[in-house]
Amino acid sequence: MSIQLLYLGPLRPDTLTLLEALGPAESAQFITPTANSEQWLEVQGLFPQAVQQVKKLAEASGEQPYYVFNLPEFNASQPASGLYTLYPGLELVDSTPQPLMGVADLLNELENQPSTIVVEQPELVWPLLQALKAHAGYKQLSELWLRVGGVPLYQGMPEAEEILNWCLEEGFELQVTREDDPDLPLLQLTRHPFYDRWQEQAQRAAKLAKQLKAAQVAIEAGHNEQQEWLAQQTQWQQEREALKAQCAEQQQKLDALQAELAQQKALHAALMELHKDINKKFDEQHTFIKEVANALGQHITRRTTDL
Repeated sequence: MSIQLLYLGPLRPDTLTLLEALGPAESAQFITPTANSEQWLEVQGLFPQAVQQVKKLAEASGEQPYYVFNLPEFNASQPASGLYTLYPGLELVDSTPQPLMGVADLLNELENQPSTIVVEQPELVWPLLQALKAHAGYKQLSELWLRVGGVPLYQGMPEAEEILNWCLEEGFELQVTREDDPDLPLLQLTRHPFYDRWQEQAQRAAKLAKQLKAAQVAIEAGHNEQQEWLAQQTQWQQEREALKAQCAEQQQKLDALQAELAQQKALHAALMELHKDINKKFDEQHTFIKEVANALGQHITRRTTDL
């Protein structure tokens, strides 16, 4: 399977061995900090269509220091740190500012989107990975060859484990760790063919999980609302029973009052009858007295007349 190759960094002594392992390339672009005629001729022997550009790369474009050492293969856009431990004889020769090209700008200028990237410049590994993630052609990338160090070689460079973990999270699997130079291992990583499908499934699963959580929240809210409604129903039932008891009590009082009223009415009726009888007796007595008085008056009148 032909590849679209992008090579970043110096041509190292073991470059040809690496390139032979890559197989045929449809296009091959080499961005090297310096020209090396002898090694470049060897590269063209493997990739006749290869194109070389001499550019010094950095995390971002601009005028900035470029660190030149007495061992040219370690020249870089960042000051050395762990390199001094690995190579005690390493010395900084120059750090004069000069125009450097950022890796993101380089990716944007490419005519062919790379399927394989080789990074032989360790301090560019992490910036390049970050730039790749935001690059439009990132999904076409299937293979990475990354030169790292057992310790961070330059300032700002993360541990090799952090770089490897980032690659694993992005779907790249470690295939080979080449240790032709044990101080500077070369990692070969290939993207799993089902990574994009896994990503889609993971996104779908995350979406479903979010929907499930929302449904669970809604169900719980509905359950709480139902419990509140049941509690309210129970309260209403208790209040209803209390009202029924009060109504029954009031009905008993009403029945007692009605019975008492009936008794009062009966007593009133009896008193009215008694009052009528008394009035009748009074009238009869009055009539009797009147008759007696009349009779007595007549008797007195006759006696007077007779005298």
